Amino acid sequence: MKKAVISLGLMVALSPVASVFAQDDANFYLGGRVGSSQLDDACQIGSCDDNDVGGGLILGYDFGNSFSIESTYDYLGHFDASYSPTPGAISGDLTSLTLAPKLGIGITDATDLYGKIGAAWWNWDSKAGNQDDLSLLGAIGIDHRANDLVNVRLEYQYIHDMDEAYFNADNHLISAGLTFHFGRTSAPEPVMVVEEVVVVEEVIETKKYVFSEADDVELFAFGKSTLSNEATQQLNPMLKRLQDFEESTAIIIGHTDSVGSEAFNQTLSEERAQTVANYFTDNGISADRLSVVGMGEGEPVASNDTEEGRAKNRRVEIESPEFVYEE
Repeated sequence: MKKAVISLGLMVALSPVASVFAQDDANFYLGGRVGSSQLDDACQIGSCDDNDVGGGLILGYDFGNSFSIESTYDYLGHFDASYSPTPGAISGDLTSLTLAPKLGIGITDATDLYGKIGAAWWNWDSKAGNQDDLSLLGAIGIDHRANDLVNVRLEYQYIHDMDEAYFNADNHLISAGLTFHFGRTSAPEPVMVVEEVVVVEEVIETKKYVFSEADDVELFAFGKSTLSNEATQQLNPMLKRLQDFEESTAIIIGHTDSVGSEAFNQTLSEERAQTVANYFTDNGISADRLSVVGMGEGEPVASNDTEEGRAKNRRVEIESPEFVYEE
């Protein structure tokens, strides 16, 4: 535990230096590893149990440019050792605290081949007493970025010549590990894909609506240009076309019967056509897409001699011409 606290302290002490060289993707990371640990040359006489399960914690700072500073605290296993003339056959636990720069070379956008050379502070704890010292550390491995949070790795680590008093050995650790990278959001550089854009053209046909006072729904009050409450429901199909297709336009033509003066009827037809246009502009349609015309009593579609014919002549025609729509 003491070594783990020291490792954390070293990383915190290095963080101001890290911030100077860090890239946008820089981050702290924490993880663990487990694997097979082998102790060589621990027996001067006889045979020893030189293989065990090892593993530990990983703490590091990634500068974001395939360069990191990394520390590990590992339990490297319980081993037998034998030295002459004293203390003879012993067994104990081997732990280590390492600190090393980690330099990667990209082999894909998300995978690095890396190496480490640094220092290992090791401790051999046995009934014969504790022995500890610093030794040279070397490691090589493959580190793969699975996503923004997680990396997976496979590593071979070698601690050379752990030699202090009666203990003298080398350690090999082959491990698999996971690291969790905090605050990392940017993904590997995407592969640029050039796609061919196909423009699909569709011809939208002409639509024409005729609203007259012969219909069941009254658009205007008699002799007035104000829309009735029911009129908007009749106008909504054309409004939807204008809203759905910005290429569409509309011609709005007002007509009256022959009751009243010609001048009055001309003005009334223009006002009624403009009222319809105003309904469209109030609902988001640009006025420059609308043409407003008043025809007065000049284009009847039925006889003005009967009430039924006059009702048909009091009408508004809305025509939206054909246009080409590009998807």
